[in-house]
Order: sequence, then structure tokens, then C-alpha cells
Amino acid sequence: MKRYLILAPAGLLAAALFAACGDGPDPDPTPTTTPTTARSAATTAPTRAVPTLAPGDPIVLENATTTPSGLQYVDDVVGEGAAPAGKSDLVTVHYTGKFAANGQTFDSSVGGQPVQFALNGVIPGFSEAIQSMKEGGKRTAFIPSKLGYGPSGFPPVIPPDADLVFEIELIKVGR
Repeated sequence: MKRYLILAPAGLLAAALFAACGDGPDPDPTPTTTPTTARSAATTAPTRAVPTLAPGDPIVLENATTTPSGLQYVDDVVGEGAAPAGKSDLVTVHYTGKFAANGQTFDSSVGGQPVQFALNGVIPGFSEAIQSMKEGGKRTAFIPSKLGYGPSGFPPVIPPDADLVFEIELIKVGR
């Protein structure tokens, strides 16, 4: 699978995303709710089922943490290592990206080499989802279109106004 979707050059991608999505994610991504369950780093969970949504339906996940920007996430494994200190930090991850509407995978690094990038070089929702993780953590993040590729999409793979789901494993944080 191609990995250009979330890893486009930071300047070009950021300009397009901020133009399409407003001024970017809320600078204070403090969750408005807390998860009702927490799992230890030793606990693993099967891949989370992706809900089927009609166009325009809000993403809602049971036991999810919702941030002020509208990002929702569930920690499948809570990491115990280092956490990113800022948006310019480099992170190494494995991820799988799916469409929220039908669960179809559109991009994945799983089965290949992990991917390294600066948090300010990816879509706002993906960056925000990783900022509160710790190394060793695994998270399922539901990213509304406004935090993804917005009304423009990312042709030919991401259609306009697509809500996305990412399964993310934070392997390493480094500057």
C-alpha cells in the first residue's frame, strides 16, 4: 500500500489542510471525557470493529475519549514509555488507516517497516491522536473529516468529507 496519504511533505500538506479545515486542531487537546476503562500495557486487544456509518453520521465509539476538536479515541494498550513533547517531535509508528463509512483499509504500514515522521507533517487528527500517547501504546482513533482531508479529500484515494479510522501503535518518540 502507498504511504503518501498521511506522510505528504509537511509544508504542502499543512497548507492544504489548514485551508480546508480552518486553523487546525484545538491547541489544547485536553479530553472532555475520560475513558471508562483503561488497559495495562500488558493487555492486548483484538482489532476494534469499525462502525458502519451513513454519510454525515457522527462518529461515536463506546467508551471513547472525545477531545474538544472532535477527535475520538480508545486506548487498546496504554503505553509506558516516552510521550511526544511537542508538535515538531519525530515519532515512529505502525498504523492502519480505514474509512469510517465502510471499514475499508486505504493505507497501512503493518507488515512492513514502521514509519517515522514529525507530528506537524501529518493531518491534524492523526497528529492530535499521537500527542497524548506513550511509547508502547496502541490506540484506535476516529478522525472526523474536518481533522482529516476535509471537503477536498486527497484524490484519488480519500474522497471529500471522509471520516477516517486509524489504528496506531507508537513505537518510538525522538527529536
